[in-house]
Amino acid sequence: MFSDALSDLLAPLARAMVAHGVTVGAVTESMKVALLNAAIEAQGEDVSDSRVSVMTGLHRKDVRRLRSDAPMTDGRKTANRLALLIGHWATAPDFLGENDRPRALPRDISSEGPGFDDLVRHVRLDAAPGTMRRALLDHGAVTEDDDGRLHLVTNALVPGAGSKELVAAYRATLTTHMTAATQNLLAAPTETRHFDRVVKYSHLSDGSVAELEALARAESQALLERLNARARELQDRDADQGVHGRFAAGAYVLPEQDTKKDTE
Repeated sequence: MFSDALSDLLAPLARAMVAHGVTVGAVTESMKVALLNAAIEAQGEDVSDSRVSVMTGLHRKDVRRLRSDAPMTDGRKTANRLALLIGHWATAPDFLGENDRPRALPRDISSEGPGFDDLVRHVRLDAAPGTMRRALLDHGAVTEDDDGRLHLVTNALVPGAGSKELVAAYRATLTTHMTAATQNLLAAPTETRHFDRVVKYSHLSDGSVAELEALARAESQALLERLNARARELQDRDADQGVHGRFAAGAYVLPEQDTKKDTE
């Protein structure tokens, strides 16, 4: 039964909740919102409060209250904008220099090509260049030299420990993976399923775990960089066609050292 799997599925989330001081009251409220949204997605916006109550077990007064509440704000915007900006800077030919490395960018266009303000406008972030510049500096993703040029020091956004952006990244990556896995779980026999695979091995030495971790990191990073470059090219090509298709791909590595040897 699916309900038997819930404890395992919720265990990592529970650890994060405890670490962030999230109590059962807040968890319950979030679950109510999720159940309501799932029922509406399944039955349509016109589904009655009574029907939602039957489907989810929510009390009708909770359904009415939640439906009248203002939608929750999405805290992922800043992280998404920074990731898009860094990804474009690292792959778009206009912003690359020698050896196809991201070149240092002045604020405005120069003899070398477009500047940072042009980059922000090209990515269509709906944010002021000055705001994005400050955010990149605050996150340590860029440095600024004495001439005011910005140097990209990372090809991916790595939020700082405890930051709002780290929570946003946690939310975005887990939501995307869980969405793909859930759609596979619910897919009809005739429907195409998303690619979702994992390689798991046990009885490995710490050295073997470290070797596999290094290999997985390098291969995954190379794949994601290739996908990012091609996705940016395709997005530039499709940008003026009024299309809204989405694509997401991710990778994770979970090495675990041998802890039993220390207790034997």
